[in-house]
Amino acid sequence: MLEIEDAPRMSMIFSLPHPASPQPLPSCCAPARDPGRGAKPLFVIDAELRVHFRNQGATALTREGLSGEGRLICSDKLFAARLQTWLKRRLAGTASEEIRLPLLMRCGRQTVIDAVHLGGAGMDLFILTVDDPQRMIDRNVDEVAEACGLTPTEARILGLIVKGMDTVEAARKLGIARTTARTHLQRLFAKTGTARQSELVRFVATFVEEAA
Repeated sequence: MLEIEDAPRMSMIFSLPHPASPQPLPSCCAPARDPGRGAKPLFVIDAELRVHFRNQGATALTREGLSGEGRLICSDKLFAARLQTWLKRRLAGTASEEIRLPLLMRCGRQTVIDAVHLGGAGMDLFILTVDDPQRMIDRNVDEVAEACGLTPTEARILGLIVKGMDTVEAARKLGIARTTARTHLQRLFAKTGTARQSELVRFVATFVEEAA
């Protein structure tokens, strides 16, 4: 049964009268350990929207309007309706094995969910992965900071710059002088081998690919 709570945030809670205990996962989708915060958020659910597994990245989305202790909870009503429709059609054999659905987070950030049906696993399970561009950029900032030996302040400046701020806005945000922010920017250029903010942003956005 689908319950819709008319709360201010219009959150939707998928629940059954008697939640079932999580079933063991087939070996193809039960990782030996949690991939951690660097991994793409991932849920494994069944057709009744029971959550059989979620990694650390998925758990971190709780405040964003997508979470699941025993049930998948979603604040995007349109996404929830589309997902349920696809699950029913997939079980009936009238839909493709995978689907890509837009998901609007509670804060207004647009993400995408890739849902895939695990066939031949002994039970009907579905993998949901969250494609979140902003999260990817945040992860890249952390990796650049570690690889290039950035100081904590330089890393914070870098994070603000890739979000579109200039040194004036970054200085105001961090509560430091503009000259200090510009000095940190020059050090970022030196440590990353870039010369302009546009190059610095591109360096961060493609860091994983270039490092590979």
